[in-house]
Amino acid sequence: MSSHDNNDDLVDKQVQGEEEVQVQTSVGKKRTETQRSSSDLPSNPRKKLAQSSDIRQYFVPKDDDKESTNRTRNDIGRCELVKAYQETSEQKVSTSGDQDDFQRSVIARDIATMYLQEKAFLKVLFSVEIKRVSLTTDIWEAPTTSCSYMVVTAFWIDANWELQKRIISFKPVTDKKGETIARHLIECLDEWGIEKVFTVTVNNAEGNDKALTLFQDAMRLKGANALVKDGDFLRMRCCGDIVNLLVKESMEHVSDSIVAIRNAVKYVQSSSSRLKSFEFRIETGKVSKCSLTLDCVTEWNSTYLMLVAALKLRVAFEKMLGEDKLYGKYFLEIEEETGKKRVGPPISSTWDEVKRLVGFLRIFFNYTVGSSKSKSAASSNGYSEIATIDSNLIKLSNNVDEEVRKQATNMRDKFEKYWDGLININPLVIVASVFDPRKKMKFASLCFDMLHGKDSLEANHLTSSIRSVMCHLYEEYTMMLNKQSQSDAVATQSDHGGSEQSSDSDGYIRSDYLYKEMIIEMRKEEASKQLDDYLIEKVEPWGLGSDYDVLSWWKRNSSKYPILSELARDVLAIQMSSFAPESAFCTSGRILDPYRSSLTPYITEALICTQQWLQTSLQSEEQLPSLKQMFEELDFQESLDPRKQPEPLVTEV
Repeated sequence: MSSHDNNDDLVDKQVQGEEEVQVQTSVGKKRTETQRSSSDLPSNPRKKLAQSSDIRQYFVPKDDDKESTNRTRNDIGRCELVKAYQETSEQKVSTSGDQDDFQRSVIARDIATMYLQEKAFLKVLFSVEIKRVSLTTDIWEAPTTSCSYMVVTAFWIDANWELQKRIISFKPVTDKKGETIARHLIECLDEWGIEKVFTVTVNNAEGNDKALTLFQDAMRLKGANALVKDGDFLRMRCCGDIVNLLVKESMEHVSDSIVAIRNAVKYVQSSSSRLKSFEFRIETGKVSKCSLTLDCVTEWNSTYLMLVAALKLRVAFEKMLGEDKLYGKYFLEIEEETGKKRVGPPISSTWDEVKRLVGFLRIFFNYTVGSSKSKSAASSNGYSEIATIDSNLIKLSNNVDEEVRKQATNMRDKFEKYWDGLININPLVIVASVFDPRKKMKFASLCFDMLHGKDSLEANHLTSSIRSVMCHLYEEYTMMLNKQSQSDAVATQSDHGGSEQSSDSDGYIRSDYLYKEMIIEMRKEEASKQLDDYLIEKVEPWGLGSDYDVLSWWKRNSSKYPILSELARDVLAIQMSSFAPESAFCTSGRILDPYRSSLTPYITEALICTQQWLQTSLQSEEQLPSLKQMFEELDFQESLDPRKQPEPLVTEV
């Protein structure tokens, strides 16, 4: 039991004892006389306390002040509450002192030790189990030290078909040039012993193009299998980057209107009397109540939610402007920060501008929420989300409102330019959606028709090119896996003390040569059917809901598609954004807090990496299935076996 619990028990005990004393002094003393006022009673002389009375000892002054002081100290020392308070105070003091057990150097040493232990474990994991990774890289700023940090994160899908994420580097960079970024990437992979990379997701910064070109050249030196298709699909553009860019520009366009509504919300929430006045206008205006919260200026999702709520209460705000004089005077005040009159109040044109803005923000808000909450393979929904954004911008570009048309056209031009016109987009974005068993190639073809016109040249070109890319990727993975299986077979034969050769040293061909060639050809034919069989089979029903786990499907069907599943494993590990989901709505960039900024770069990296590694381990432990869940899963798998299905009843006619 903690000291805090002990303190609570002592308080309860003291209160209970105090109540018992009060009950005993009030019970058993009946008044036999009628109630009379104190003025009617004669004044009796005060009874003199006996010298031996315990009470007298507390009120009679002593000759020596030290004795009375000591008595008070002794009384306090007997009080259990005071003892408990002193114990907790001593604990607090000891934790904040400079004792050896709590010195900063000791804490830093413990953190570094834990960091190195976890890092050593991960290195073994990378060398033994992980075949290929996808990377993301981003820049963090430390305002207190004016230093920039480059974070590198590795993603892969493990043997249990769960998406894994590990921050593998968080080091300071002197600049943001392509040479610097490429050098840090190569050094990071060399440090971890990572030799195979699938994609690298980066934002649209100037140095990233050159950085990935240099990185691609360096990876080619590591071997033929270091990159897939010689790195033709290495670069992935960060979708969140263009979304935040469009959001920021659209909000800056109507910044005064946003500030006016923000100030109106501040006024309503500044006091209870103002809130009551506002609620009165809601009732008289017959407006539905909704939560009205102030936004955080650096998180655009909170601004969007504030504007949506304010638009629903537009009538109440307009009634405040006409009926509440204090509301009008509030906007005549001079703000201390700017030295100017407070922006507002929101008028009719203000609400119209914000209404247009909310129509655009809704598109990007839904995309960001959907991509951020996905804990599985978010890449499988990447292209459908891009197509949804583009189709909504197309719809708004044909709006009857001229201002909406103008803004939507401008946004769509920038959005499609970022994705190379959606024609030259990295094909892996589309391939990832094909590996969603609910979509496959049919869904991608429908997206092409929706964006470029049914049976248009662009749509047909995209359909044929994606099929070609999937075939080439499948062939490359078939060759890689066959070489790996052959090398494993040779190693197994050598372990058994010899090797079986198809020909002797003098060139004589053995009789089993054709048999082995037949086995190889049969494997190739069987492998070539996997992609065709997957694309031809019926899609999974969409009614399974938004929480449908793509990786679980591939886990169940990996034995059916052994080669195709390895390709799907790497494709579904691709990341559509270069930053973490918790930073998806941030418009101010990734900022390192002042506390971590003041630490040394090594300890900063150790803290950030170790924290993420430990949190991931805890989440994995929480996801372990219980015995009941395993039995339920077993029953479900058995129910899918057609041999165990009940035979249909046959009735005679």
